[in-house]
Amino acid sequence: MAGFAIPGLGSGGTIDFSSMLDQIKMAEQQKLVPYDKRKTVYTGQVSAWGKISSSLSALSDNISKMGEDGFHGVNVSTNKAFKATAKAGAQPDSYEIYVEQLARAHKIGTGSQSDKTNNLGDRSVDTRTLKITVGDGEPMEIELAKDQTSLEQIAKKINQEKGNVTASVRPTEEGGFTLVMTSKKTGEEGQIAVEVSGDDALAGVLDFDPNVQPRAGSNAMSTVTEAQNAIMVIDGTRLERSSNTINDAVEGVTLELQQVSEKDKDGEYAYENLSITSDTSKFKGAIEEFVKLYNAFISASDSASAWKAPADDAEGEANPGNGPLMGNGTLRRLTNDIRSITGSDNSQLSQVFSSLAKLGIEVKVEDAGTGKLTIDSSKLDDAVKNNPDEIEALFLGKGESEGVADRLQEMIKTYIGDKDSIPKTTGIIGQTTKGLEEQTKQVSARMSQVQKMIDATVERNRKDFERLDLAMNKMNNMSSQLSSMLAGL
Repeated sequence: MAGFAIPGLGSGGTIDFSSMLDQIKMAEQQKLVPYDKRKTVYTGQVSAWGKISSSLSALSDNISKMGEDGFHGVNVSTNKAFKATAKAGAQPDSYEIYVEQLARAHKIGTGSQSDKTNNLGDRSVDTRTLKITVGDGEPMEIELAKDQTSLEQIAKKINQEKGNVTASVRPTEEGGFTLVMTSKKTGEEGQIAVEVSGDDALAGVLDFDPNVQPRAGSNAMSTVTEAQNAIMVIDGTRLERSSNTINDAVEGVTLELQQVSEKDKDGEYAYENLSITSDTSKFKGAIEEFVKLYNAFISASDSASAWKAPADDAEGEANPGNGPLMGNGTLRRLTNDIRSITGSDNSQLSQVFSSLAKLGIEVKVEDAGTGKLTIDSSKLDDAVKNNPDEIEALFLGKGESEGVADRLQEMIKTYIGDKDSIPKTTGIIGQTTKGLEEQTKQVSARMSQVQKMIDATVERNRKDFERLDLAMNKMNNMSSQLSSMLAGL
């Protein structure tokens, strides 16, 4: 090692033991060079596969979006009584709708109490249980101590449970206070039932059965707002649901009921027209994004597999500018497969656009070396305007025939795996990367072993040099003494 020094070494003569030890150390360290190079190769390949995998994942996500809303985009009308939101599966159509009733949550409240902090339970009872049930759900049971029976404390305990009921203390017209419980579940299925056990006094204030009418004039718990289902009529069919969010009235469309529909001059509910129309504006954006991500993969592949001629003075060494996956058969097959699919004939899908090239997506002559796709915008614009269904067929398939995007998606999943499959798959790239990482660990472990051997060799030589230096010191001392004795004769 440069600058390595041993105390006392070199003093016995003209031999520079410290420099000799440095040279031995440097020579021994060369044993690590092959391992270090191998480790660099493995880590470089892991990194390259990571970039390839990321580019494929982005392309796969784009293909998924094509099938969801990229080629199935629709516009929905703006309505007053309801708001419509389209998602995958929504088809162009129109519907006549009116809203007769909105869903409401059940609310119940206690009779007016003069003080919200006064305990209402039996002081002779240490604990009591408050049971609250919403619809057919599991009861929520709360233990209350004798000092936790005021309106404020009961509301606090209920809210701490974070169940299907919220509680609040509100002022009353009489100048007192009431405890109001509100169901988190709208509709008739969200009715609240309350039962107190172990404390008759508190039960008289809180007990409530939605199926039993409270006694007239009693100060017990009563209904503040009746539970109510939503009712709407669509194309003459009456639908009743527990929520104002309705997902099953129109396929691929969520309806959010906002208000009861207005009535006409005859007192009848006025229909509103829900209009769903095709939105072809997303076609071009989806295709442009597809080409962009396809080209990003090609760039990552080219960079990883690049070959550069060695320098004149390289002495057999490979050019450091070579890609980490140069000559890799797996990457070559992957790239060829993708290019084959995008360049294939698909006349079985569309007589108008039998290939991406017919759509204006192709590799220009000047870009033949890179294999990147370019878009003829005017050609694509014309296709989107006049033949959107044919574009969809080319990418997403028709009947039992898979489209370009479908075939690409299947092929990509064999390389990057399928996170949605059961069980999940890692794909060829994941398996390859795992193998490289294992090899990297093995090389690192071997390097640690070799380093220990190097350190042992250096230490052994250091001790040998120390002994040699000591012997030479003794010889020099004996020589000096002998010379002095001879000089005195």
